Amino acid sequence: MDNHLKLKLWKACSIVVIFLLSFLVQNMYYWFPSFITSLVFPVSDSIWQFNKVIILSFLIWSVFEKVTIRKKHDINTCTSGLIAALTCAGLFMLIYSPIYFFLLNREHNMLLMLIIYFVCIVLSVLLNLQLLKRKYNSELEKKIILAWLLVVVMNAILTYYHPNLVLF
Repeated sequence: MDNHLKLKLWKACSIVVIFLLSFLVQNMYYWFPSFITSLVFPVSDSIWQFNKVIILSFLIWSVFEKVTIRKKHDINTCTSGLIAALTCAGLFMLIYSPIYFFLLNREHNMLLMLIIYFVCIVLSVLLNLQLLKRKYNSELEKKIILAWLLVVVMNAILTYYHPNLVLF
């Protein structure tokens, strides 16, 4: 099997794994309530807190991908993972927020939310696949690790010091 086909199969698996990781990430605070888990994992069902689910699920997958694929190939897993995570979070907010606020009158529809989330994951992983084909840039990969940290810290800060908006 050629490397391109292996990468496509790997990305197909990543869609399923990221989706399943989301359920684990979503419930971590409820299973282990503490200040530390509240910083990293979502503490409510707000649309903004769902960003933590998306970001952390993609981060866990990107770390796993970096550890397993990096041994064989130098590819931009950190860079493509962060861009895919932010794309997924942005797409989800753009699609689900208007539906949530205007059509559902601020009541969650779990099935609709999961369908939209799954579609966002698929689109983001397709983008991720395209980004992985780019020439490897080790300097950028090192800088992107700091960007991942910044995104996680920003989400943690916004858990406790969020603007007074309905989104939060």
